[in-house]
Amino acid sequence: MLADFQIADWVALGFLIVAWHAYGYFADTLPSAGTPLSGSPRNLNMAMHRVRKQWMKQMVRREERVIDVILTGHTVNSLAFFASTSMIVIAGLVGTLGGSGSAFRVLESLSFAQVTTEFVFQMKIIGLIGMFVIAFYKFTWALRQYNFLCALIGAAPGHESHPTEAEVDRFAEHASRMLSLALTSFNGGIRAFYFAVAWLAWFVHPYAFIGTTALMVAVLFKRQTQSRSQAAVMTYLDMLEKK
Repeated sequence: MLADFQIADWVALGFLIVAWHAYGYFADTLPSAGTPLSGSPRNLNMAMHRVRKQWMKQMVRREERVIDVILTGHTVNSLAFFASTSMIVIAGLVGTLGGSGSAFRVLESLSFAQVTTEFVFQMKIIGLIGMFVIAFYKFTWALRQYNFLCALIGAAPGHESHPTEAEVDRFAEHASRMLSLALTSFNGGIRAFYFAVAWLAWFVHPYAFIGTTALMVAVLFKRQTQSRSQAAVMTYLDMLEKK
């Protein structure tokens, strides 16, 4: 049955796997412990880790921490939404797999779609289900890590105890790293959604799959290194460096 796949299909699938892992390695690598707030982070995620470290420092110094609770709760709600959405998409795709015969005939009627077999069509749907399963596990792991972060925030030194600068730095390092790890998992789930869109192009043609995957990587890379968001964060870090 695997012989039904063409060489172009295997090349396209291999390209997706390599692109996904290569970009993930680039985007998810965090600065090492003790890295100063200032510097030249290679991407937006590394820059945001420095911003989160500054956030945790300010939280310890604040007498009232209501804003920190609100910000944390907002992201937890977003994570729960995406985890639920992943399950809904998985259920929908399983239903599509059950009626794959009708869906396959619709695809066959498209003049621009690659001629293939129903087995290949079903395997593509199973692969798409697998991508959303990955997204679901990324989101739920991020939720767990946010629970760990909440415990760290609850154990933060109190403002009235007048923590030393060394104590503030030490707490901020650990808390910001936990926060960044949670958001790295969150980003991984979002990334699975992006590449799932590229996967849809495989139903049309493997070359369309390769092109869409390359486009997704280019868009994500540009956002990490040359977007207005990245420039705004870097401007803030430059301001910190000048203090």
